[in-house]
Amino acid sequence: MTHALVKRTHFVATTALAAVLGCSLPAASVAQRSAAAQGPWAAQGVSDERGSSATSQPYPSELPPPARVRAAIAESPEVQVAAALLQAAGAERRQLAAGPHEWTSRVDYQRRRVREPGAHDRFHEWSLSLERAVRLPGKAELDRRLGAGRVAEAAIAHSDAEHEASRRLLALWYAMLREHQGAQLLARQAGLAAREAAAVARRRELGDASRLDAIQAAAEAEQVEAARRIALDRAERASIALVREFPAMGGIAPPEALPEPPQPAQDLAALAQQAIDEDHGLRGALAAAASAQIEAQRALADRRSDPTVGVQLGSERSAEERIAGVFVSIPFGGEARRAAADASVARAAAAARRADASRRRLDAQVASLLTSASSGAARWQAAQRSAELQSSAAERVVRARELGEADVAEVLRARRLAIDAALRAADMRVDALESRARLLLDAHRIWDFDRGGGEP
Repeated sequence: MTHALVKRTHFVATTALAAVLGCSLPAASVAQRSAAAQGPWAAQGVSDERGSSATSQPYPSELPPPARVRAAIAESPEVQVAAALLQAAGAERRQLAAGPHEWTSRVDYQRRRVREPGAHDRFHEWSLSLERAVRLPGKAELDRRLGAGRVAEAAIAHSDAEHEASRRLLALWYAMLREHQGAQLLARQAGLAAREAAAVARRRELGDASRLDAIQAAAEAEQVEAARRIALDRAERASIALVREFPAMGGIAPPEALPEPPQPAQDLAALAQQAIDEDHGLRGALAAAASAQIEAQRALADRRSDPTVGVQLGSERSAEERIAGVFVSIPFGGEARRAAADASVARAAAAARRADASRRRLDAQVASLLTSASSGAARWQAAQRSAELQSSAAERVVRARELGEADVAEVLRARRLAIDAALRAADMRVDALESRARLLLDAHRIWDFDRGGGEP
């Protein structure tokens, strides 16, 4: 199934779901879909590579090009499975519209022997019948609504598969950025530690440093070098994990420097509400509840059995007698049908409660994400100020060492504290950027491929 066909199916399925729920599509939703139909990026305003958006929320510059993201998401096995299930739901809708009943034909042949006083006769006899159960009109309408609901569920599931794949890609991308930033920082620190160890060793040769100072400096250099190698290994593993799960992301180098996390936007609350409104899990739960309600109505309607009508032709006594007629049969519903109806009603109630539970979990998740996104920049700023102060303190200890007011151990300890503070600040930077991007993703401001947005 092509992506364009999937998008058309999404619009049809959403319209069908609105009809199932007995409501109309919001005007904003219709406008967004119309904008998506007018051209790529119309709903989002994102440029081809790392361009900015025409909206108040620019496309984060540290993210990969949207074209590559779209290719990676489309190749995801989960998305392809959901697309196949969407096709299956379309076939199931046709099956429900056609109904469960089919024509049945029957042919009987028999030989009759008649023994009467003074006569022994043999006759060839046959009968032919054609019959079919007739679905009652109310059941047919419920089956059509149920088929539309199944397609709506499958379309939402396809969108959810795309969104979940986008979430995994986003998490893997920022995990890679986090490890690469740490590796770069430790690489610089390893160079500084190596030069410091060499300088202390040279001063010892000149008699200006003790053997203990040289040993401590060399040990510190080796420790930082080991940390650098570990960080490089973790960065490589993060890159491998991203490319193995999303092969289309291969060959994209992470940015050397990350932007500063922006201050919280004024529309964060609107983004959070949009994340709730656009959540595929909640929409899927509501669609499942609507389908369960229709199934319950169908089970209740099935307590009235469908009649079977047919015609019959026959020949008896070797065509001496001809038979033509019609017949009607009506099954009498019993306890099994009542039990099935009661079970469907209970399942519909359970599906409705499950949708309520999904909404509560979603509210909690979005509230947590909103808090993280709103405070991320402040946390990074505090960590960055701490790192700058630690770096300044380390420089002062180095100058004190040059003046003979501090020993090598104090210099190494100050630099170790500065490295730890710098690593924390780098992690806070990535965390703040990731929280902001995750909120934009859940609010469908970026990578909204199921509406045609995000396609260069």
